Amino acid sequence: MELDEYRKLHELEDHMWWFQGMERISLALVERFVPDASELTILDAGCGTGGMLRPLSRFGTVTAFDRSPEALRLAKTRKTGALLQASVEHVPLAEKSFHLVTSFDVLYHLDVHDDTEALREITRVLRPGGTFLVRVPAHEALRSQHDEAVHTRQRYGRVELTEKLQSAGLEPIFVSYANCLLFPLALLRRGAEKLTRGKREGSEVEAYHPVLNRLLVIPLAIEAWLLRRTSLPFGLSLVAVARKPS
Repeated sequence: MELDEYRKLHELEDHMWWFQGMERISLALVERFVPDASELTILDAGCGTGGMLRPLSRFGTVTAFDRSPEALRLAKTRKTGALLQASVEHVPLAEKSFHLVTSFDVLYHLDVHDDTEALREITRVLRPGGTFLVRVPAHEALRSQHDEAVHTRQRYGRVELTEKLQSAGLEPIFVSYANCLLFPLALLRRGAEKLTRGKREGSEVEAYHPVLNRLLVIPLAIEAWLLRRTSLPFGLSLVAVARKPS
């Protein structure tokens, strides 16, 4: 991403509704699919500016890496977890090291030239029986100026993500869409954006009025509750949980 996008991300990811909601969804999936989630060794692969480091630390010891020096500089201000500079395609860590690996909106990025190789690296560092939690943007048809701002290589389909996990030696145990309840509003926004193409600059990471921000958290909080029990049929994001065979 551009440097300004990293700075904006660091400033807003603790408060903006989307990040708050996705944090709830991610933690709900860890609690659902990782039995006795405590004292785990955890790797956040592509941690960005570190918004998930503190939430993940409730389950154990967190190590994290990112390709961007600027992202790591901002992540260090959180004073949580061990940080190093690396790419998801070349993880400089020992095999079979982690109970849980997470990757939130990383595989889609232009800097990831081979997402299958990245998934193989994640499989390598997972312990046998370990769990991988991944989130990526969904539906190539929803590509927008936001994707240009955050350097999106591709958006994923459910079948494609499942097959890529399998080809890397992982066993998908749960694949679902997320950000489902707000999907109609997102379609309207994308449609309006196409009519005014070129007038918007930067990503959709932006400050909202506090009241609106609190209201927008509610649909994602509902989804977090639902994803503890079932999957969702459509949405702006895909979330998946996979296991490394024992």
